[in-house]
Amino acid sequence: MFYNKQLIIFVLQKTYLIMRTVLFFFTILLFSVSVWAQEVVVQGRVVDAKTGEALPYVSIYAGEGKGTLSNNEGEFKLKVQEGDMLKFSCICYDELTIAANEMPSTISLTPYTAQMSEVTVQAESVDMILKRIIQNLHRDYDKNKKWTRKYFFRTYSEMNGGSYIAEAFMKAHSVVNIRSASILSGLEGHDTEGNWSSLNMFDSNIHRLIEVGPMIYDSKFWQDAIKPLKSLSTLHRRYKTDLKHMQGEDGKTLYKIEFRWKKKEPSSLYLREIYIVGTAYVDAETYRLLRFDGSCKNCTVYTGEFLPLPTVIDFHLEYDYSQSAASVSHLYIRGGNPLTYYHTLLFAIEPNEEKPEKMKISGENMVIALRRAGFKSKLWKQYDIVKRTKEEERIAFGDEE
Repeated sequence: MFYNKQLIIFVLQKTYLIMRTVLFFFTILLFSVSVWAQEVVVQGRVVDAKTGEALPYVSIYAGEGKGTLSNNEGEFKLKVQEGDMLKFSCICYDELTIAANEMPSTISLTPYTAQMSEVTVQAESVDMILKRIIQNLHRDYDKNKKWTRKYFFRTYSEMNGGSYIAEAFMKAHSVVNIRSASILSGLEGHDTEGNWSSLNMFDSNIHRLIEVGPMIYDSKFWQDAIKPLKSLSTLHRRYKTDLKHMQGEDGKTLYKIEFRWKKKEPSSLYLREIYIVGTAYVDAETYRLLRFDGSCKNCTVYTGEFLPLPTVIDFHLEYDYSQSAASVSHLYIRGGNPLTYYHTLLFAIEPNEEKPEKMKISGENMVIALRRAGFKSKLWKQYDIVKRTKEEERIAFGDEE
């Protein structure tokens, strides 16, 4: 009788353990199915609330490792969970937060306005502001020049009746300006109307344009260019500046500083100095440069022709200070001449590595480096890339080689 009682207790205990284990795994399974079922893709278009015009390069953030950028037509697409809150942010616009399950097709951001009380700004105060900005950039580079960051990269070109697109994941030194880019994985597509040889990207230097900025370090391509934020002495000799105060509804104030060229340009295209002009947006409290919309109108670019050709280069560069230094968060470049058109996008997908491994530079040509790196589908599955425009989508082909 005693033996039977012990046996019954033993059987009951085992049965309890088995049921508890089964219940645990069943609960995990239900939770996993529930999480999977809540995954949604949100997409839409971001516009200026006052003008209704498309807003490109807006950051859309839904949590750690989940984010994207609106393309140059203001469109975005992002995979999230139904309960996620998406933050839309763009320098000189009020931030907006929207629940994923309440996402409208059009998102309107309110622009900052110029402070009406301001009439003029004394030259001394402008110099003080500019000096602080330049000091901050130099300090960030000196302390953090070895930082690297992972980016998504896309370049699109048209020439000789054909179109070319390349997409890649790359790593580069990221503080103040991009440099030492190394391709991790890539793919490419083209539409050349049956004549691949007419689209010669192997001799191009378009990838060197991503090193551009209002202050540029360690770039042979840009070393002789005159930059507005190199030093105060350069500013005084070369540029005229206009300063305005911009304020958002949240009370945040920015300095908007325009840099214009003082000298008259010579008539010959090939005798012009290479210089950068544009507009800086600066945090009025910290003197941190947040954004620079720049232009270089007398640069030259190789696009497979025998000689380099003059080109107009416009760029939009933004920084983030999540790690207390001016790290490039994204960059968009657009340029061309009568023979070619191109645009390039760079978007940070991970934080900086403060103690990176030794960089292995990809070489002098982006296309060759991309082909050597090959295609690794894991990166494309892991990250949301910036939504392609209709033309980019037409040229791109497939997800794998």
